[in-house]
Amino acid sequence: MSAPRIPEKRWNIDLEKRIQESLFDESYSKRYSFDPKSEREIFIIDTPPPYPSGTWHIGAVAQYSMIDVIARSQRLLGKEVCFPWGVDRNGINIEFTVEKKYGRKMRTYERGEFLDLCAETIEPYTQAMRDTAKRVGLSCDYDNEYLTDAPDYRAVTQSIFVDLFKRGDIIEDLRPNIYDPVEGTTIAEAEVQRITRKTLLCDVRWTTEDGEDVVISTTRPEMICACGVVVVHPDDDRYSHLIGKRIHLPILVADRDPTVEIRTHPSVKMDFGSGVLMICSFGDQNDVVVFREFALRPFVAVDLEGRMTSVGGPLAGMPAEEARTAA
Repeated sequence: MSAPRIPEKRWNIDLEKRIQESLFDESYSKRYSFDPKSEREIFIIDTPPPYPSGTWHIGAVAQYSMIDVIARSQRLLGKEVCFPWGVDRNGINIEFTVEKKYGRKMRTYERGEFLDLCAETIEPYTQAMRDTAKRVGLSCDYDNEYLTDAPDYRAVTQSIFVDLFKRGDIIEDLRPNIYDPVEGTTIAEAEVQRITRKTLLCDVRWTTEDGEDVVISTTRPEMICACGVVVVHPDDDRYSHLIGKRIHLPILVADRDPTVEIRTHPSVKMDFGSGVLMICSFGDQNDVVVFREFALRPFVAVDLEGRMTSVGGPLAGMPAEEARTAA
């Protein structure tokens, strides 16, 4: 009977480290590296590169462990497996970390200087993530690591982007995005915390071209300048006589037509407010949908500094919340 390979009867940290060190030798790279010229069937795993925002938590490790199960099972089936190891080092988290560390906002730096600080700051987190991945035994191709902020990776992604743009698969257009005017950066949906709070519902009197008054309820009167259409529900008999008419915006505006058309749309809630809805360029998700459905020209009412644009007429230059009160 052969002797056990591990004579120790109890597990401890030192034992684990010795086992790990014995595994990561030349044979490890040979065993888990990827040979694109192999005659075996190719099996490629397109892994989402983890983001080194701190200590890798157990949930992320569990997710990659499941991917590792697939990689190992495919190797046992005789396939040439590409299980890449990469790290996503771009994102708003590292920007905030650098700003907090040095007490300066990103916009006060030269671009190259700030990128260098980001790379320097994120490296310890990156190394900790490498160590954790190896410690849990992920069978990745560590020798061919890719970093999303590396020059070669950027060159590849930019060349793909340029190629798609030249082919017409990427277009330039005005689209809504979640933007933080204080930090001066876009924000991912996952980073947004939505809260419910009380606000003022205003009843605003609008007037049609033939002099009829129409009341529209809104919590965002400062957005009236960006209104592209007024809609009523197609089944609402109260306003059927208004369909197709034009109605005046109830505040002064600039650089645009001061009237909009009244049309029908099924998204209107007949029991909310007066049952008449103003549709603004980027007021909410429904506004965006209706604007696209009707192919309307959008108006940018709030700039990247969080202030009203020239389309707001006398409100131009005011912070959005101040303009809400003034309107």
